[in-house]
Amino acid sequence: MITGFNTDVEYQDRVFHVQTEDKGLDNPVVESLVYCGGEIIDSQRNSYADLSEGETYSEDEILMRMEAQHQAMIREIRNGRYDTEGPKPFGHNIISNHSLDEVVLDFLHGEEELGSLRLDPVEDAVLQQGSRPTLRMSVLEDQTGRPIAGAQVRFTLISTQDRPRELFSGTSADDGVIEATVEIPSMPEADLAILCRASAAGRRTELRQLVHCSAERTNGPAEEKVRKKKGRKAKG
Repeated sequence: MITGFNTDVEYQDRVFHVQTEDKGLDNPVVESLVYCGGEIIDSQRNSYADLSEGETYSEDEILMRMEAQHQAMIREIRNGRYDTEGPKPFGHNIISNHSLDEVVLDFLHGEEELGSLRLDPVEDAVLQQGSRPTLRMSVLEDQTGRPIAGAQVRFTLISTQDRPRELFSGTSADDGVIEATVEIPSMPEADLAILCRASAAGRRTELRQLVHCSAERTNGPAEEKVRKKKGRKAKG
């Protein structure tokens, strides 16, 4: 049995206590409990039987899953999950006048900790505002490159002018691949990115892809200037 984690979290004049522990090989579960006022108000349990029954068992791997789960519970407290008025809207604490990098970092700060997975694009896709691309991603174990089936994958639109918007959610196939067709809005005055996040068995990763301006925004003004110049030459 591995030594667990204990953390006090202050949120809006309330103190929460998060406790995460390993229940041992006889009951291969990572359990997290959330206390407030001496009472258990929430719990989360995830099995690691996939490790304990195979050749990949290691205390370091279990410890990593414990820490990821523990940090996820802390993030949920700070994101208002147990607010007396109910959970805050998705992305409520993101300030719209930040740069795109700052918006992405703020968004991820409120999410789970990252773990030993990776996302690889199956093929290159050009992302443009106002388009409807199909994105294909492989969810892999970072060190071995083994495909991860059944991983939860979400595609979220991040913008400097609006709140994060989930575009797609699904699970990876047996070969670790997920395919998503998403609608990218046209927001000429904003910088956009699509954030792909994958999670499986307490492990998480993310990949950001920038969205380019639409062809109309990129080429339109220049083409208009060329047409005006040609028009003036014709009159001359």
